[in-house]
Amino acid sequence: MMRVILAGAAIYCLLAGGAQARSIPEAGMTAEEVLAFVKGAGLEAKIEKTDEGEPYIATSKDGVNFDLDLYDCEKARCRAVQFVASFELKTPLTAEQVNTWNLQKRYVRAYTNKGGDVLFAYDANVAPGGTSEALQDDLDIFLQFIPEILEHIGW
Repeated sequence: MMRVILAGAAIYCLLAGGAQARSIPEAGMTAEEVLAFVKGAGLEAKIEKTDEGEPYIATSKDGVNFDLDLYDCEKARCRAVQFVASFELKTPLTAEQVNTWNLQKRYVRAYTNKGGDVLFAYDANVAPGGTSEALQDDLDIFLQFIPEILEHIGW
């Protein structure tokens, strides 16, 4: 009986191995790997550079532009990604409107900059221990908020 149980467990382990998540390297992802991930998710994207020369990924979904900023980088590998959508509004959000968003919403935070633009950001750690499936889930969560963001800012 014990042999049957062990054989069954071994078969289960072999079959389950095919369904394992695709690991992200322990040191994180390069900008090129993040770009490939975004394109693999069906979005058009390109690598851009900040004024300081740091890479980020520019993309859009349903006409809404957003970026994937790279953080905690060492030797071109980054351990965190921040999804950021920013909007130039004719009438800036008040502190109360920003605070209301942040108190009522989970995951995506709102900020305003000195110019009155509003930014919505969501952070994702990709390493150590990250997987492509977890990053896809993070992207999906961010994208699910886009309609609520647009409604909140009256876009």
